[in-house]
Amino acid sequence: MMTYYDLSVPFKCLIQMLLFIEICFGAFILWSMANRKKPYSKLTVSCCILLSTALLIVYTAEARANLRDLAVPQVSDWLCSKPLLIPIIILASVAGLLIYFFLQDVHFRRNIITRSSIREGMNKISSGLCFYTNSGRIILSNQRMSDLCFAIIGRDLQNGELFWNVLRDGEVLSDVHRLASGDHPGFRLSDGKVWTFACENIDGIYQLTAADTTGIQAVTDELKVKNSELAALNLRLRKHGENVDEFARSKERLETKARIHRELGQALLSTRRFLMDNEGEHTPSLQLWQQNVAMLRKEAEGKEEEQPLEMLTRIAASTGISVDLTGEIPKDIQVQKLIVQAAAEALTNAISHAQAETLFIKLSENEHTYRVYLKNDGIQPTEEVTEGGGLTSLRQKIEGEAGNMQIISMPEFTIVIILPKERGRNYD
Repeated sequence: MMTYYDLSVPFKCLIQMLLFIEICFGAFILWSMANRKKPYSKLTVSCCILLSTALLIVYTAEARANLRDLAVPQVSDWLCSKPLLIPIIILASVAGLLIYFFLQDVHFRRNIITRSSIREGMNKISSGLCFYTNSGRIILSNQRMSDLCFAIIGRDLQNGELFWNVLRDGEVLSDVHRLASGDHPGFRLSDGKVWTFACENIDGIYQLTAADTTGIQAVTDELKVKNSELAALNLRLRKHGENVDEFARSKERLETKARIHRELGQALLSTRRFLMDNEGEHTPSLQLWQQNVAMLRKEAEGKEEEQPLEMLTRIAASTGISVDLTGEIPKDIQVQKLIVQAAAEALTNAISHAQAETLFIKLSENEHTYRVYLKNDGIQPTEEVTEGGGLTSLRQKIEGEAGNMQIISMPEFTIVIILPKERGRNYD
């Protein structure tokens, strides 16, 4: 059977090199397992290292003796004369054990939390994270927070409390734009990204966090622009509404002037005819002049504006129907006029179709709208109510003010009106 003596020099060198690699590999595994509480594993690896070292010494002594023509030591001669299968088995067994312990150590390191694994995990987080004591001493911080500190204040992160005070209301670099101060400060950096910070006390340890809010800030800026545009549009619509009101008042004044002009013209013609004929009664002409004088005096003196509630009560009393009003009448003059018009139309329907005795008016409002509910205690309709000229005209007026009108036929006839508090905005 082949022995170690029968091998050529290159094969002998190969075996010695493999033994040296096993010794180095075993030493590395033993150093890696230094902090682990597994004495059996450490002892086994140490035995593998010693066994490989012993074999390497024996084979090295044999090689040294051959090179210098010396006598081979007895231990080396004994082992080298044994079958080659024995050192091969030892070499393979040691290699297998070392590989086993190496894989076990790798598995252990991948599944255990260590300081280095915590720091590595924190550095992989896209957000900034820092823990510090009450004095500002940094306990743990990831690379993202360190980079943000340098980008905002131009210094390395050395003191957590100092950095937080600067973030809240301190001076930052000129190319950094502060968006918010206080407990949630925000900054737009030179690269265009927006970062928002927050600090929390957790059992005496302060946790400082930084979140990338670039997308949220972009949406916020867009909403601000749109709100500004809507405010400008609302202002234009409000001015347009005021112009429409002024136009309507001017139209009414023009109609009044035309009526006065017509009445005066008739009086003048009647008087001229009377003077030319020199006959007939003077009473018709005198009555016309008296009417015109009374009309002019009324226009000149004017009439004190009647309050909406008094107007409603007067209109209802003239028709023999009482008014049950719930809620307060809005102060908006245009809304008051629409409510009076709607109540007048409801009174007309209550008299003509329902033979009612009471008209119920309920007024309510919220942040954006006024709501008006009109119904009566008369005969309720048995089928859907079809809008006539009065209801159609009322709907047009309400929709002209960006409002909404709904007619409920059953179980009781009800007119629901919704009017916006701000013109130019429509609420259903």
